[in-house]
Amino acid sequence: MPKRYSPFIFLFFLSISCIAQQILSDKELFLRQNPQYQTMLNGDGRYLALDVYRWGGITRHRYFVGDELRFKLKRNPKRFNETIVAISDSSFTIARFNDILNENEYTEIKFPEVRKIRVYRRIPWVTQGAYMLPIAGGIFLLSDTFIYKGGMEFAVQFDPKSALIGGGIASLGLLCKQLSFPTYRLKRHRLHTLRVK
Repeated sequence: MPKRYSPFIFLFFLSISCIAQQILSDKELFLRQNPQYQTMLNGDGRYLALDVYRWGGITRHRYFVGDELRFKLKRNPKRFNETIVAISDSSFTIARFNDILNENEYTEIKFPEVRKIRVYRRIPWVTQGAYMLPIAGGIFLLSDTFIYKGGMEFAVQFDPKSALIGGGIASLGLLCKQLSFPTYRLKRHRLHTLRVK
């Protein structure tokens, strides 16, 4: 082997040794990703994991103590948006403030009782479009329907083409909402507890 390749081989093995020394534990990886996890991982390190199964693999959404969870229960049409106060191996506990008793009521919810979970994903431009595009479609439709003639006179002119364009803009906002706030049924997906060691 020519001597001119020896510095490159030396740099290659040096970089491999540096990478081998920087293997981090689970807890260190979480803290490097987001330092606010420090207070959440001070306890036993448990967190809720929602595994979403897709064609390309599995996407995992994590919920720690103190995070808000949006979910629906079986045999209950009400949507809950509550803060997680405790996590066990087979359940999680939420706290709801009772105005009559003037104190928090703690409710333990088993994993099989949960029917749906709604996830909040902040996607640049798409999440803003979920709010702005339906408003923009409505403003477009109103501005094309009411025509200003001058003074205090307005004329109403309904054009099906403008309704089609305004409806298309608004429906694009609904698509952005589905991408930013997807709802997952737990028949196909899995909710369980993991522990950071």
